[in-house]
Amino acid sequence: MTSHIGLLLAGAILLASGAFAADEAAPADLKLHQRGHGWQLSDDRGMTLYTFERDNQPGRSMCVGPCAETWPPLFVTDDTISGSEWSTIARADGKKQWAFRGKPLYRYRGDVVAGDAFGDGVQSQWALAFIPIPTPPGIGVQPTVAGYVLADVKSFTLYTFDKDKPNASVCDLACSRTWKPVTAPAMAHPIVDWTIAARPDGTRQWAFKGKPVYRYIGEVRMAETAGDGAAKGWHAAILEPPPPTPDWVKVHESDAGELFTDAQGHTIYTWDVAGRGSNGDPKGRPGRPEDWIPVAAPPDAKPVGNWSVIQRPDGSKQWAHKGLPLFTNKNDLNPGDILGIRHGDRRFQAIMRTGQQMRGIGS
Repeated sequence: MTSHIGLLLAGAILLASGAFAADEAAPADLKLHQRGHGWQLSDDRGMTLYTFERDNQPGRSMCVGPCAETWPPLFVTDDTISGSEWSTIARADGKKQWAFRGKPLYRYRGDVVAGDAFGDGVQSQWALAFIPIPTPPGIGVQPTVAGYVLADVKSFTLYTFDKDKPNASVCDLACSRTWKPVTAPAMAHPIVDWTIAARPDGTRQWAFKGKPVYRYIGEVRMAETAGDGAAKGWHAAILEPPPPTPDWVKVHESDAGELFTDAQGHTIYTWDVAGRGSNGDPKGRPGRPEDWIPVAAPPDAKPVGNWSVIQRPDGSKQWAHKGLPLFTNKNDLNPGDILGIRHGDRRFQAIMRTGQQMRGIGS
């Protein structure tokens, strides 16, 4: 199973390779939307754009036929190109499609309104068309449970210290045994929001917007944020917080990691009604439907972040995540159980707190 975090990082590395001028004008068919950790690409109506992992042959789109019905290509209507980052490719039918740094761009049929990004991570092959903020070599952007954060080359979260002065660290030798400074090479130069901070011992350290950055030695796995608040004044270098969740959504530990659950601790699952990658019921019903309980929404429920409300055939309301309806499984008897994906329909996926989706392995 491909990690959703890994997919995001791969997409970020792909789009971030080489310098990008944030003020470079996009073609008229595209827009750049500023976010805390970079720029998200959309069409001229604000609908999110995506790239496809299988598009690895220059000048060619691998998304054709039914794929292109779910992922409509961004066709060219005005081929005025300003800047070297943008190009066009010719599709098999002769139509021209926009590409960014050689990667063809697509919309997602599941996105309903401008700003939706429900296609991010689908099938572990689709990723946001996104340009991360410029960073020095060895530093990047990492999605975590705390949101998008600055991270080192091994994807460990970076931190800042409240007591530091602008472009000057007060973390002495004893402090640095726990909070390792992210050192800047002797020949390093400032880049956009990055500067060189002075340290008490005279060495050089990277600083973001004037705040020196560090790594916490208490973390052993990528994307951890255990150092956030581990000592007074220490905070994860969060660029953008995670999207909000409804009040009824909770987080519970399972043997596969932290999962989103309902208020009673029952794991909640999305159901991919299109059956992508599934050999489930072709009539569009879950395998063993008697095992699956819709997550009911009150009549006055409002969308929150990636969580929306859909109407069931009987007129009742049901919660959905990224446009996919939510269910619990009656075989999950204890908080954190995930029998619904261990013995259920492959179209069901548990939702990890990290944003990764864990697909079912049943029939």
